[in-house]
Amino acid sequence: MKQRLIQQLRERTYVKLQASSLHGIGVFAIRDIPKGTKNIFSPPHNRFTHLSYAEVADLPEHSRALIENFCLYDETGYFVPDEGFDTMDIALYLNHSDTPNIRSIDDGDYFEALVDIPAGTELLIDYGTIVDSKE
Repeated sequence: MKQRLIQQLRERTYVKLQASSLHGIGVFAIRDIPKGTKNIFSPPHNRFTHLSYAEVADLPEHSRALIENFCLYDETGYFVPDEGFDTMDIALYLNHSDTPNIRSIDDGDYFEALVDIPAGTELLIDYGTIVDSKE
């Protein structure tokens, strides 16, 4: 376990959170990410429950704000982490662009670099395609 963590830190740590000029906080490359890279983030361990827009509307304001700012959604509602917001997936901080540099695979379980992404660049995704792209 310890050796696997050390190897991951050396070879697969690609991103960090930092202030974004686009919107609040964003995900930024801390090293070059070659086009086609699919292991940008740790493998998903969160599971999600789909809550309708009506169910979310009935929640307290602080819960609605978290869901509306950090959860993926489709035409009928939001995908909310089963653990709530006690643990957060760094991918929830991806900001939107009409010209993204990463794409979603398997409804946001994984992401792939669409272009070579230099260190220091913000990773951006088209929110409209997150739950549509299948590998």
